Amino acid sequence: KIIKKRLDEKLYPLIQADDSKTKKTMEQVAANLNVVVAEGERLTGLINDVLDLAKIEAGKVAWKMESVSVPEILERAAASAASLFESKNLEFIKDFKNNLPLITGDHDRLIQVVINLLSNAVKFTDKGSVTCRARRENGEIVVSVIDTGTGIAAEDQSKVFEKFKQVGDTLSNRPKGTGLGLPICKEIVEHHGGRIWVESELGKGSTFSFTLPLQADNEAQVRSIDLNALVKQLKERVITAAPKSRKEEQTILVVDDERNIRNLLNQELGEAGYRVRLAENGRDALAKIREERPDLVILDVMMPEMNGFDLAAVLKNDPETMEIPIIILTIVQDTERGYRLGVDRYLTKPIDTGVLFKEIDALLTQGKSKKKVMVVDESSSTVKTLVEVLQARGYHVVEANGKELIEKAVSVKPDIIILNSLFSEKQEIVKSLRFEKGLENVLFLVYQ
Repeated sequence: KIIKKRLDEKLYPLIQADDSKTKKTMEQVAANLNVVVAEGERLTGLINDVLDLAKIEAGKVAWKMESVSVPEILERAAASAASLFESKNLEFIKDFKNNLPLITGDHDRLIQVVINLLSNAVKFTDKGSVTCRARRENGEIVVSVIDTGTGIAAEDQSKVFEKFKQVGDTLSNRPKGTGLGLPICKEIVEHHGGRIWVESELGKGSTFSFTLPLQADNEAQVRSIDLNALVKQLKERVITAAPKSRKEEQTILVVDDERNIRNLLNQELGEAGYRVRLAENGRDALAKIREERPDLVILDVMMPEMNGFDLAAVLKNDPETMEIPIIILTIVQDTERGYRLGVDRYLTKPIDTGVLFKEIDALLTQGKSKKKVMVVDESSSTVKTLVEVLQARGYHVVEANGKELIEKAVSVKPDIIILNSLFSEKQEIVKSLRFEKGLENVLFLVYQ
């Protein structure tokens, strides 16, 4: 992608393309680079799917079960798949109401299921429409994705949830994909206590449906909280340093043991106007940080001598360096550990330079590593609402309920604890936290 960008922006405008051979060569180079990018993305998708399925089957997935709204999941999935419908000029029909009861589930994993079903529907539908429907039936929610596509033969319908199986005439109409999307959907749905199936007729389209059981108490309501007032109070307690205004004055330290990655980031960041320093491992980075304090650190995890997590822990526990924003950029999928250490962003390779620049700009504008906030409430819906609002305003948020409050506060060491007044009335909790080492200066923000 970077080579393509350089050619399009820097070299091609300088080349006189009047000669037909030169023009043809430029078109071939562009086409070949598109193949490289597309195949790289396909292989990344394949690897991610294989790892995903292996983790689920081995029981190694950290499920984040909470109260979730099915309409919100369907809206998010539809927004992510919108470009697919536009590219094939298909009509997308939403057939669900916003007052469906809550279910208990993993928000992100359920979005993954719906996106997968929508993208499959688009893949096998050349004209007509795709409908996303949700209904409450017999103590569960039934979600269906209905297309007007090619359909699936009766003998193939039982095979679609098998690994690496791609049904249909694969010689004349080879479908793109890994053949792992539907098996992953099946594992996720069954983990939630639901089931998934397909109904289809050749030439008339397919309907993929799955069920999710309702919560025992599905009438739970989100308590009304004045979020703006809460965020305003929070801002009053957070003092931000004045950020440097010009990119040339902003120094970014890139820490990675892979020379190619260091060079690539040096090239991209330097071109964007930042001052870049490079370190090949954690110890080298520490020496460079003590020599000259950077405005931001981009950090790999897997490095010899001192890994990225250890370096982040050292930086976040030293008063001299704890406010330096840290972006972890790695292949290691351990977001929770990164945020527990206090890093500001956790991105995974391969590098998406667009996302990386967006996060760098946001953190440098902010001026310093954001405050850590712990939200405590027994209502998971209330916690979810608060977390989303606070994260959108740039805070690093940790969730907790009453039972785990003290233990989690000691391990996370938040700067501010926002808690429901029901907990604050239990004076021993606040008092206990006040006397815990490292929590003497925590600010408490109480709401009703």
